[in-house]
Amino acid sequence: MITLLDTGTHKIETAGRLPSDSEKAVFWRDGQLSFTDWIVPTTDHPQYAAYITYRQALRDWPASLDFPATRPTL
Repeated sequence: MITLLDTGTHKIETAGRLPSDSEKAVFWRDGQLSFTDWIVPTTDHPQYAAYITYRQALRDWPASLDFPATRPTL
């Protein structure tokens, strides 16, 4: 296996091929979820509801018609 992308917590491993757009999109999505994990226990944050909505959109994104072309935004 060849690891093409590695953030330390998320990897895309391939066997001599380039990752697909879908694989790269899921890699990015997983990174965004990890990056925003801190907000979950911080219920008094002024943007808490926006972050929770964004995180749900990230989880729902792979099943959407816009996947992988249009990324969810905060």
